[in-house]
Amino acid sequence: MSITPSAVPGPEKQPSEDTANASLASGNQSTPSKVPLIVLAIVMVLGLGGLFLYTKDLNERLEQAQLGLQASLSSHSQLLEQITRRLDQTDTRQSELQGEFSTTRQTMGSTQAEIQKARQMTSELAKQQQEASQHLSSQLGQLAQEQEATRGNLGNLSTDVTGVKGEVKSTQAELEATRSELKRMVGDLGVQSDLIAHTRTDLEALRARGDRDYVEFDLRKANKRQKVGSMQLELKKTDEKRQKYTLNLIADDKTIEKKDKNVFEPVQFYQQGFRQATEIVVQQISKDRVVGYISAPKVRDAATTATNTQ
Repeated sequence: MSITPSAVPGPEKQPSEDTANASLASGNQSTPSKVPLIVLAIVMVLGLGGLFLYTKDLNERLEQAQLGLQASLSSHSQLLEQITRRLDQTDTRQSELQGEFSTTRQTMGSTQAEIQKARQMTSELAKQQQEASQHLSSQLGQLAQEQEATRGNLGNLSTDVTGVKGEVKSTQAELEATRSELKRMVGDLGVQSDLIAHTRTDLEALRARGDRDYVEFDLRKANKRQKVGSMQLELKKTDEKRQKYTLNLIADDKTIEKKDKNVFEPVQFYQQGFRQATEIVVQQISKDRVVGYISAPKVRDAATTATNTQ
């Protein structure tokens, strides 16, 4: 930049030599002062360009760093969410484990009580087994003693058996004799009767044969009708002195009077369905009372039964 002195109005003069020299000196001085400014401008431009490039590179690096940081933050966020979920699952599992631990503790308490109870029962069973063993040993000792005593009594037992056999033979002989004393009589219907039992022993002997059914009765006048076997009996009158009696028998919806019958006399009648006669035998006669039995056939007659059914 040059400084040009403004023209002074006035008469136009030719420049003097001093003035020219001065102007030349001034021009020479102004030319060298422009170089630093240009250099400075160039440096500034270069600096600004470098600064722009540096700023641009820095911005790109910042963007890359920001993107990397965002990716890292996103990854960390996902990892944090996973850790949070795992922590939640861990808390849930911990709660479940606490519940299971509490249940296990209760179960262990119950198990310990049961074990204690089992131990007590085992102790009691062992005690009972020991007592039973002692009792069994005592019983075995007693049995051994009784066995020895039994061996000593075998001779006596053999003697007793021989005596019993003799008594059995005697009883059989008496039974045979009793059977021989049993007699057959003609009944009030003129039919040969079954064997007549005079005593209870005779009656038992007849039962043992199994040919007929025997039902005992004790008939009193005050009782009116009395069911005996398949029929009914009604005592009407007794004559203790003459040993006679009168009664009514009711069978098959019929009433039959048996009048003035003697003691041990077979009083006979026929029931429907039987070919053989049913017999009443009075063994004892007292005032207003008779004692005896009824002898009835066991087997029904098929033909008679069919005829009565038609």
